[in-house]
Amino acid sequence: MSAFAKLSFGAFITVQIFLICVWLFYYRKNTYNFQQSFKDKTITTTNKEEDSLTKKCPLIPSGLVGKLNVDKTPQTMEAVEKKYETMRDGQYKPKNCTARQKVAILIPFRDREIHLGIFLNHMHAFLMKQHLEYGIYVVEQTKGLEFNRGFLFNVGYKEALKDSDYDCFVLHDVDLLPENDHNIYTCPVDQPKHLAVASEKWQYKLPYTSYFGGVSALTREQYEAVNGFSNEFFGWGGEDDDFHNRVAWAKMSVYRSISGVGRYSALEHKPGAANPKRNEIISKGKERMWKDGLNSLKYKILQKTYKKLYIHIIVKIL
Repeated sequence: MSAFAKLSFGAFITVQIFLICVWLFYYRKNTYNFQQSFKDKTITTTNKEEDSLTKKCPLIPSGLVGKLNVDKTPQTMEAVEKKYETMRDGQYKPKNCTARQKVAILIPFRDREIHLGIFLNHMHAFLMKQHLEYGIYVVEQTKGLEFNRGFLFNVGYKEALKDSDYDCFVLHDVDLLPENDHNIYTCPVDQPKHLAVASEKWQYKLPYTSYFGGVSALTREQYEAVNGFSNEFFGWGGEDDDFHNRVAWAKMSVYRSISGVGRYSALEHKPGAANPKRNEIISKGKERMWKDGLNSLKYKILQKTYKKLYIHIIVKIL
């Protein structure tokens, strides 16, 4: 090979090496930029997700309309489950903000399957619009004894706290449906709240001044300050009046929703058997307050099932 040919070949090799080095330089640079860009996007996405979780939900959610159309048409549980596909284990939490309170909806229950379907169909949409983190607890009493509404509220309270650190408890009859979504299902920290101040079953009027039935809301501290409900009221009537007395004896007053907002449609049903001893039990309420309630509760859970739309508890009174 001539000297000129050797020189040309050497120059060719040098150019090739130079081009490879340039290519490697830009390849590494572009790879770094891509990785950095991907990392920045990941961080931005993560930050947005974290922001949505740390941001408090508004006190008055946007999108509320006030007066609602209440559908009393019987619903199959399958149809309601299909409607609320995002529900899991009877609980819900907002996606884009952190709820200000965790709310347990407690429902004393026996032989009201048709009412329950109507209730769940109405209430999940109502509660979701209010940006609440909530669970619905349906507490069913076994056969054998007269229905004991106060006892079932106490059981629901205890069992809900086993699932989560709820700080607000809404005591709710299954036959009442709120007619206005400005009726916010949260608990004031300073006093218990009566929500159902204007029920269709009472011609949308408060039946008497101390009435505290239908739907009410208390914080955990307030519920424990009155030792919950009495467990002695078997049959219809009396437990709400006794409960109202406990609130007063604990030196708390009841806040009532505005009647135009606290309106409830009522589902028809046959009244239960009245409790003939209710007045006698009420008359001795103050002396029983710290002997009869949460601290004297005795029960056996026969079944606790986390269904799609609610937590179903079947309980036996001991």
